[in-house]
Amino acid sequence: MLRKKGLARLGVLLGLWWGIGWAAQAQTGAVRGTLLETGTGNPISFASVVLLRSADSTFVAGTQASELGVFELAPVPLGQYVLRATAVGYRTSRRVVSLTANAPGLALGTWKLRPAATQLTDVVVTAERAVVTGGLDKKVIDVSKDLTATGGTAIDALQNVPSVTVDQTGAVSIRGASNVTVFIDGKPTGTTLDQIPASSIQSVEVITNPSARYDASGAGGILNIVLKKERREGLNGQVSATGGTGDKANASLLLNYRKGKVNLFGQYDYRRDRRYFRGTVDQTTMSRDSTLCLHQDRSGANLQNTHALRLGLDYALTPEQTLTLAVQPRLNLTSTDETLLSRQVNATAGERPVRAGTSTRDNASTGNFRVADLTLDYRREWAAHKGRELTASAVYTPLLNDNAVDSRLVYLDNSQRTQRQQTVNRTAQATAQVDYVRPLGEKSRFETGARSSLRRYDIDYQLASTPALAFDPSNRFVYGQYVQAAYGLYAGARGQLSYQAGLRAEHTTVTGDQRTTGEQFTQRYLSLFPTAVLALDLPHEQRVQLSYSRRVGRPDAGDVNPFLDRTDQLNLTSGNPQLRPEFVNSFELGHQLDGAGGRSLGTTVFYRLETATLKPFRQVITDPLTGNLVTLTTRLNVGDETSYGLEVVGATPLAAFWKVNGTASAFRRIIRGSTSGTAVNTTSLAFTGRLNNTFPFSKRVDAQLAVNYRSPINSAQGTRGEAFNIDLAARYNVLGEHGTFTLRVADLFNTLRFDSNDSGAGFATVTRFKRESRIAYLGFTYRFGQTSESRARRKSADDEGGSDN
Repeated sequence: MLRKKGLARLGVLLGLWWGIGWAAQAQTGAVRGTLLETGTGNPISFASVVLLRSADSTFVAGTQASELGVFELAPVPLGQYVLRATAVGYRTSRRVVSLTANAPGLALGTWKLRPAATQLTDVVVTAERAVVTGGLDKKVIDVSKDLTATGGTAIDALQNVPSVTVDQTGAVSIRGASNVTVFIDGKPTGTTLDQIPASSIQSVEVITNPSARYDASGAGGILNIVLKKERREGLNGQVSATGGTGDKANASLLLNYRKGKVNLFGQYDYRRDRRYFRGTVDQTTMSRDSTLCLHQDRSGANLQNTHALRLGLDYALTPEQTLTLAVQPRLNLTSTDETLLSRQVNATAGERPVRAGTSTRDNASTGNFRVADLTLDYRREWAAHKGRELTASAVYTPLLNDNAVDSRLVYLDNSQRTQRQQTVNRTAQATAQVDYVRPLGEKSRFETGARSSLRRYDIDYQLASTPALAFDPSNRFVYGQYVQAAYGLYAGARGQLSYQAGLRAEHTTVTGDQRTTGEQFTQRYLSLFPTAVLALDLPHEQRVQLSYSRRVGRPDAGDVNPFLDRTDQLNLTSGNPQLRPEFVNSFELGHQLDGAGGRSLGTTVFYRLETATLKPFRQVITDPLTGNLVTLTTRLNVGDETSYGLEVVGATPLAAFWKVNGTASAFRRIIRGSTSGTAVNTTSLAFTGRLNNTFPFSKRVDAQLAVNYRSPINSAQGTRGEAFNIDLAARYNVLGEHGTFTLRVADLFNTLRFDSNDSGAGFATVTRFKRESRIAYLGFTYRFGQTSESRARRKSADDEGGSDN
């Protein structure tokens, strides 16, 4: 029923986007220029430039500036016009221009726009979501106005980002593809998504076909989370507090001080989140002699207390050089109480209970997660050579994750066992990168750079049991991954055609040392990653774009640890040191149409071929140590995965008090191959749909209703279930522009769940899992510093003055 309703909703959403029209006009003249930022002289990429008739302000022509800020409107009718330039983060600027028979071509030279003095906003500002913007290799989605993420984390903010899917466990995928690389402000991080407050996020960059300048890891693509940063002079900031039902609360303080060459910024966030969960597992395991049926009931509660600090300094060494130093320590304390009831019977022996699979297990878990991102950035520009730039950055992330689980087990015969499991993961991650951009004329540039990254995991797992086990599952695994990379990229334009081509080379060294068993391994390989983009600007705010990229998904420490984990004696797990990296070739063809009044429509056709795809694979074995019939799960290169489909993203106002934006995608996913003598051949047609409704009833009152649906999708050995939820939120402004009350109800009808069905040779498993998701939040935010009213007055004065030079 939900699937049919989901299809109906997608049909309604697509129907809303019909009827957006644009008219063409006769053309005989030309206007050219280059958009630069006032003060820095940096090019303003992909700004919107439109030509309006001066008599009645009717639209005549429009275009989008290139990555270097270059634009051209040609041909256009002769006459008197107002030329208007707009870009996200900059003040709108206007110029009066005249095209005559004697001077039909007008070369403006450089046209400078001033940065907008953007108010330090919170996710409670919901008047209207910004239209998706971006360049040749990424889409930028402004999530700062997403009211339905109030009181949440980055997981909540990503729920309404096109192309992205997040399940209840926090796993991220892009168009059904997992293995997604997550950056914060363009840099790697050890922080998990549930530790990033939504209130600190300005935008999310979705990079489905990254260019050669980006790290090639992450077969599914890249998500770059851009944090808020203040540009205004003086002291500005905000303080907020939110409470939620069922022992949930968070608070934050943001401060920014800018004067002269110095900009200081700081932020502290606290989050407390208790979530109840429940689930069941029904598994049938078959052999030649017996059929075992296992039923498990799982229930409990998880509590997280997170402290996050962000401190930084921007310093202008000279007018052409800046230095940024930032540190972001985070502490996450967790505790979980869980009860697991397992009942296993032998169906071939008259439903006789099986002792090994029948128990009551009570787990009490505690965790201590400490991580810090230390970053140093340098930027050098040349005033005499606009667009020339040298940047360098270094990031160091130490991480300590200490988890302990105390368990009490009661078996079928009332015998008891106590256990303590402790896992200590010490990780060090370091990255150094340098990039250089050199313009080669007005419309072209060359870019090159190098990157070196190191990740080292030291994972120590210890288990103590009373009475003692017949085996010792304790082990220590040390894993290292060292990647050296270099790239070159050329970009240019000819008329309305922009193009970009690049090549990246990466040399990877992987080492593994299972110190408990003495097993060691080393892998070394060199890989090349070509990328290309063609983009054609069409009349009336249209663009067509074709892109290609090759990427890699490298196995991680847990994937290759060869030690056999017997923590669950009925379901064993093991890593695979023979795993090879998976490679992805991705193609996209897109069309973007932007119109007046906030209307837009974008369509993308995509195709992905993933070779040597990495998937978890289960099989039934007889445990040589216990003689029990069990399953063994490990990661294997099972074959090839092919995905192709269509994605539509659009926005339109339906009335003065009702604006709609949404996304819909449908794709076919095929996994084919064989492993361990078993053929893998699964196919599914999956689709996702999102519809965001915003209701700006007045200057003080706004509301938002968001609908999300994800259909079932296949895995290597089964299907992941569908997901559906509706979020509702409202905002009320007080104290002028300084205060805001926000009320939000997440998952209004309590429909979010995580279900799966898996089967293979000798086994079939049905899993049902529900995490607390229907939650009400009430929050208040107070902002101090310069108000938007004074900015609006200044902006109006600037616009009336014409040029921003």
